[in-house]
Amino acid sequence: MRNIFLKSSLLFLLFAFQAKVYSQDDSVKDTITKRIENYFLLDRENIHLQFNKKIYFTNEQIAFKGYVYNAKSTLPFALTTNVYATLYNEKNEKIDDKLFYSSSGSFLGSFDLDDSMPTGKYYVHVFTNWMKNFKEDESSSFEIRILNSGDTSYTKEESPNYSKINIDFHPEGGEIIENIKNIIGVKISDCEGNPIPVSEGELLNSQGKVLQKIYINKFGYGKFELLAENKTYKTRFVINGEITEGIIPGSVSEGISIDANSYTVKNKTIVKIKANIKTIEKYKTKPLYLVVNQYSKTAVFDIDFENNLQEQTLLFENNNLSTGVNTIRIIDSDLNMLAERLVFKYPEDNLVLNLEAIKKHNDSIDFKGNFNLMNTEISISVVPEESLAIEEKNDIYGSFLLNPFLKENALSAKYYFQDITSKKKYELDLLLLNQASKKYQWKDIMASPPKVTFEFDQGLMLKGTVNKTLTNRSKSQVLIISQSGAQFGNIDEKNEFYFNNLILTDSTKVNFTLTDEKGKTTQFKGYPQIFNSRSSFNKPFVAKQKICMQNIENIEFAMPMISPGTITLKEVAIEKTSVPKLTHASTLENSRLKGFKISEAESYRTILQFIQMNGFDLGNDPTRVEIFSRRTNSMRRGRSVPAIFLDDSQLMNMESLMGMSMREVDEIYLDSHATSAAYGGEYIGVIKIYMKRGAGKTTFKSNAMSFPISKGFAVVKPFKNKNYASTSDKGFLNFGLITWIPSIITNDATDFTFKIPDMNQKKVKILIEGFSGDGKLISEIRTIDLQ
Repeated sequence: MRNIFLKSSLLFLLFAFQAKVYSQDDSVKDTITKRIENYFLLDRENIHLQFNKKIYFTNEQIAFKGYVYNAKSTLPFALTTNVYATLYNEKNEKIDDKLFYSSSGSFLGSFDLDDSMPTGKYYVHVFTNWMKNFKEDESSSFEIRILNSGDTSYTKEESPNYSKINIDFHPEGGEIIENIKNIIGVKISDCEGNPIPVSEGELLNSQGKVLQKIYINKFGYGKFELLAENKTYKTRFVINGEITEGIIPGSVSEGISIDANSYTVKNKTIVKIKANIKTIEKYKTKPLYLVVNQYSKTAVFDIDFENNLQEQTLLFENNNLSTGVNTIRIIDSDLNMLAERLVFKYPEDNLVLNLEAIKKHNDSIDFKGNFNLMNTEISISVVPEESLAIEEKNDIYGSFLLNPFLKENALSAKYYFQDITSKKKYELDLLLLNQASKKYQWKDIMASPPKVTFEFDQGLMLKGTVNKTLTNRSKSQVLIISQSGAQFGNIDEKNEFYFNNLILTDSTKVNFTLTDEKGKTTQFKGYPQIFNSRSSFNKPFVAKQKICMQNIENIEFAMPMISPGTITLKEVAIEKTSVPKLTHASTLENSRLKGFKISEAESYRTILQFIQMNGFDLGNDPTRVEIFSRRTNSMRRGRSVPAIFLDDSQLMNMESLMGMSMREVDEIYLDSHATSAAYGGEYIGVIKIYMKRGAGKTTFKSNAMSFPISKGFAVVKPFKNKNYASTSDKGFLNFGLITWIPSIITNDATDFTFKIPDMNQKKVKILIEGFSGDGKLISEIRTIDLQ
C-alpha cells in the first residue's frame, strides 16, 4: 500500500512540476540553455586504448588498439585522423612520440622498448590537435608497467599506505545547510589516494554520542544523513587497528541542497530540493531553475518556494538525461549556481557477445562468435588464465561514459559495468557524490565558449616554395604524387604552394613536378616542409607523484623463457573467410578495409558487378557509371556515394570503370561503412582498386623532385609475438601473451571467427573491447575452457 501511495504522490508531483514549467517567464531559461549550448557547441573527442597487456618486458613491444568516440553524439568519431601519442616515464620524461592514423574511429599503435629502460611505471598519453581548444583536459592517459629484462624483482606499492589517512566529506549539493537533513558523502583513502578497506564507522555529535552507523564500500565511499545544527560533528573509524576521526565541515546559515538519484524508480530521476526557513524567505519571490545537462543537451525546469515547504520532491523522465554522467544544478535568476550534483544514466543496451572455442588443430584453436548487432569492431588479447599482465581497472565504458566527466579517472571503472545490479548502480552514485570538484565548471560555462584556435587536423600539411621565376604563375601548378594519390596545387604570389590532408607514412617519398597550362612538366627545387606531424599538448602531462612515505615491498618475478626468433601473427579482420596475403594491405588507408586478391575464378565478372556484390548499389542509366552507398549522409543532398581510388589516385569520373574486367585487377579494398575524413566528409564508403602491372595503370612521367618523409604517420606493422621456449613456466603463465588480434570487423555480418595458437593451456583469459557503428560498447574479460 505504501508503494502505491509513493508512486501516486510522485506522479502528482510530476504533473504539478511539468505544469509549473509553462507558467514562468522563459527568458532566463532561454539564456541558460543558450549559454550551455554555446559552451558545448564544438564536438569533443574521447580516446580509449586497449593494450594487448599492461605489463611488458624491455625486450617486448607495447601494442594497442585505439578507439575514438564523439562524446556528444556517442558514435565512433569518423572525422578524426591525426592522433598524437607520447610515452612518458614516471618522472614525466618523454621517451618517444608518434603520430597515428585513425580511420572510421579506430587506429593501431605501438612503441618499441629497449633494455636501457628501467623497471617502473610508464604512461601513454594520447590527444588530438582539436582537444587543445578547450579549457578542460580532454586528453587520455593510460598507465602501464615495464620490467627491465635484467631485473629479477620490482617494487610494488602496498595498498593501503597508512602513513596518512584522508577522510573527506562531500555534502550533496556542495554545502552543509543548517536545520535541514543533509546527505553527506564520505571518502576514506590512504596517502596515495587509494581506498582503505574499512567496512563501517560512526557519526558522533559534539558530546560524543553515536548518532548512526556509516557504511563504507570497498572503494572507500559511503554516505550518511545529518540534521545539521550549529554544532560540531565528527566521524570515527577503526583503521589499521587505530581509531581515526574526521571533523565534518561546519554548516552554513542558508543554501540549497540536492538529493538526487536516477536509479531507484525505473526510467525516472528523483530530485529532492531542501532549504531552511531563512533560504525559503530569500527565494520565495525569486524564480529558481533546475538545470539538467550533458554537453549541449539541456533541460530547464522551474522551481520555487511559494508553498514554504523545506523539502520538495521533483520527478522527471530519464529521457531528459543522456547516457553517461549528467549534471543537475540549481540556478537563480541572476545565473548564479546554488547547488550541483552528478547523476548517471546507464546505456539502455550494449553489444552482446556469444563466444566459444569450436575446434582444436595440431597447432591452433578455432573460435567463433556473434554479436547482437552488425558493423562491429573489436580487438582481442588472449593470455594464460594465471596472467598478471591484464587488469580490470580501465575499460572502454570508463573511457567513454564515466571518466570524460570527472577531474580524476575513477579507479576500477570496469566494476560498475559488468553484471549490473541495483547495488552497483548505488555504488556508482556514491562515486559521483564523492567527487571533490567537477570537470565542467558553471563559471566557465557562463563566461565564454571555447574558440577554434587549433584546427581539426585531417592528414598532414605540406608547404613548399618554387625557386624559379614563373612566366605565368596563375596557369602553373605543382603536381604531387604520393601515397595519397596525385594532386595539383596552385602557386601563390610568394611562389609558395600548399597541400593539405596528405596521408603519408614515415620513410616514404613524395615526388613533385611543375606543370604549365599545356600539361608540360619541368623539374624544380621546392624546399618542402611537413607541418603538424608532431605536436605538444597545451596542458602538460603530469604523472601521479609519490608524496608519501614509501611503503613498498619487492616482488620477485620470472621472465618468460624466449627462444631465438619471433612468431608473426597476422593482423586479423575476420568475417567468414580467410584472406590471402595482400600486397597493399599495410597501406594506412587499407589497414581496416576488407581486401581481396583477385583470382582466376573472379575474372569472368566486371569490376562493377564485384562492387555491387560487396555492399554498393549501381545506377540505372546504362550510358554512364554511377555507384551509390547504401547508407545516407546528412552532409550530402541526394544519394551518398563512396570515395573510389584507382592505383591510389581518386577518381572524379567513373567512366574508366565501364566495361573493366576483373582479369585486369590485382587487388581490391573496400568498406561500405567507412566515413573517414581522409576521403572527404561527404563520402560514405571506400573502394580502392589496384590494377595488374601494365593493365590500365595510371602513370605520371616527369622529371620529379623527390622528398623523403621523416615524421609522418607511424607505419602499421604486423604484430610479432615472442617465440616462447616454454608455455608452462611461471614467467609465461604470469606475463606471457598467447595472441593479440587488433582488428576484427564484422561489417554487414554479426558472426566472426578467429584462431589462436595452441600453447597447451587448459584455460585462457580473453579480453575483448570495441564498439559498433552506432556507438554501442563492449568490454569483457572471459575465461574460456579449452579442454
